[in-house]
Order: sequence, then C-alpha cells, then structure tokens
Amino acid sequence: MEYRVNIPYPEVKVAGKDVEIAKDLLSSYAGRVSEDSAIHDYVFQMMMQDQEDIKKILKGISIVEMEHLSILGRLIYALGLTPLFANVEENHTKWFSGEYVNYERNWEQILKDNIFQEEMAIKNYEKIIAKTKDDSVKYILKRIILDERVHVEIFTKLLEHTK
Repeated sequence: MEYRVNIPYPEVKVAGKDVEIAKDLLSSYAGRVSEDSAIHDYVFQMMMQDQEDIKKILKGISIVEMEHLSILGRLIYALGLTPLFANVEENHTKWFSGEYVNYERNWEQILKDNIFQEEMAIKNYEKIIAKTKDDSVKYILKRIILDERVHVEIFTKLLEHTK
C-alpha cells in the first residue's frame, strides 16, 4: 500500500523572507491540527492497535507525516523563523502540547477523527496557498496536500470496512 503519491517533493526554497507566512505555517507544523499532532496521534493509535495490518498502515502514514514535518520546518526556517514546536496565536507563542493528541480508543471514532484532521490540514494549507505570493511555497504545500488526500482515502476505506 502506498501512503503518499509517487511524485517527488519540491526543493525547499523561497523567493524571500516572509515571517507572516512562516507564522501561519507554524500552526500546520506544530499546532493543534498539524503534522506534529498527526504523528503523535498515529503513533498512539499504533500502540493501542492489535491488528498488524492496521499498525503497518498507521506507521506508513506517520512516516509520511514526519517527512511533511521536516519539509515544513525547513520552509519555516527559509521564510525567516526558527521552526519551534509551537505556533503563534494572537501574537503569543503556544508550545506544542500532549493535550493536542487524540487519545480516543474507539476505532470507528478514531477513523472519523483522523479523516476530519486530515481534511482540516488540507484546508489550512489551502488558506496559506491563497495568502502567499511565493510560487515555491504554493508548490510545496500543494504537493503535501496530495499526500493528505491519500490519507483521507485510506482512512475512509478503513472506516467503510469497520461498519
């Protein structure tokens, strides 16, 4: 099973510094709905899962999310900020927290939550794409969105088999 699209990630480069876009990206990097939160969610779910095939899927998706985290970190840095595990809310630093992790134990609800979180991640990236004028940033985020859509498809299929 493929957990990402078979298209290389673009080189992380930017037209110039843009701290406002970097701040927006911090939310997708380590906010409540973020690559970092997704990694923690999927690792927790993997630990609570008895079925090896499901563990393998969660591991595969979490590895893709780790690649996204790395790309976003490098992008944030290129745009002019340090990629702290935090985001900026109303000009205040909000550090990544274990409270962001979804500790749900019901498998059907977990899948619904995962689908929702992946869809929210896509919407957040689309907002940043609409806001930035930097074509390189747009291209990188559009590429990440392709993987997030694959994750939605995988979780949707798993949910259909759960019912």
